[in-house]
Amino acid sequence: MNNTDLKQLRRSWLMQGSIPESARLANLSKPVLNSWQRCLQFGLEANQKSLPENILTGSNLSARVEQRQELIRLVQPNMTYLHSLIAGSGGMVLLADQHGVIVHAIGDSEFVPKADRVLLTKGASWLEQHRGTNAIGTAIVEGGPVVVNGAEHFFETNSFLSCAAAPIYQPDGKVVGVLDISSDARVFHPHTLGLVKTTVHSIERQLFSQSQNRYAMVISVAPSPEGISSVINGLIGISEDGLILGIDRFAMGYLGIGDIDISSLKIQQIVDHSLGRMMDYGKGKTAGNIHQLNTYTGRPLFFSFQYTKLSQFDAATSTMSDTAIAKAEPDSIVESIEENVTLRGVSKKVIDKTIAQNKGNISKAARILGVSRTTLYRYLKSSTD
Repeated sequence: MNNTDLKQLRRSWLMQGSIPESARLANLSKPVLNSWQRCLQFGLEANQKSLPENILTGSNLSARVEQRQELIRLVQPNMTYLHSLIAGSGGMVLLADQHGVIVHAIGDSEFVPKADRVLLTKGASWLEQHRGTNAIGTAIVEGGPVVVNGAEHFFETNSFLSCAAAPIYQPDGKVVGVLDISSDARVFHPHTLGLVKTTVHSIERQLFSQSQNRYAMVISVAPSPEGISSVINGLIGISEDGLILGIDRFAMGYLGIGDIDISSLKIQQIVDHSLGRMMDYGKGKTAGNIHQLNTYTGRPLFFSFQYTKLSQFDAATSTMSDTAIAKAEPDSIVESIEENVTLRGVSKKVIDKTIAQNKGNISKAARILGVSRTTLYRYLKSSTD
């Protein structure tokens, strides 16, 4: 559907007060239709000339940018590379925060004045209630990648734009920002959204890597063994008891879970395999090996397990003297030894001492010993049988 038809459709809709059947049958995306409805609920008018500025300046803008410096530093190199791919086509790469405020922008010099006229600039809010249907604001509401091209923008003043945006998710499922490419609608390219999505995926993997020390184990998952070492590899970070603390969008899609499940579901509730076995896969010589496991829905997937810290005991630990064990702090013991797949090679004296030093706290002792709480419980039970 061309811009002229879209403008006519929008005018008919506003006059009728409901979406014409032609809109439902047209090649108009559901996110855009949903957004148009929200814009009407906000009381916006498509042809209104006086638009709310909603832009931060001066100290307010400086404070907002300073608060987002960590995100900007992470995303900026990706934005620079992304701009190099579209340079000369007349466009901009924009980073907005989770509230829709643009905090960083890189653009072609000939396009910047056009963008400034509609406040597509640093400090401006592009939430739907301020700018109508647009890729940044609509992506935040929809929670996923969005293209808004030409007259799909609710405000006619923005109909010269073509925008593609995707929210950036932290591993805990919270949106931390939005990446956007905006250009003249006359040079719109259908692959633009693909560039945005690929770049966001790279940024999200960087965010996952930054938080990796929060996890006892990192699990890679893919629909094929070859996918484990490719760009379609999904990442999951779990605690010692299997709780999913962090996960990327790819892994969520493979496992069929949503943001609400993060920090609520345990990996053993999703994968038809014991936690103890999965924990054992992540240690020693088996770490990084690929295993085919089924989810509880019966879907076969390929997994690779890796402990994030070298905190496992091996048989050499049993040669430590009683005096050394008595004097050493748990962390210093951990640093002096290598990985081992199970507790079988660890002397009972070391295990008992670690538990005693942690006042019977099995979870903490298991973490220091480099095994799951389940594995330690199982060991203690077997040693008393």
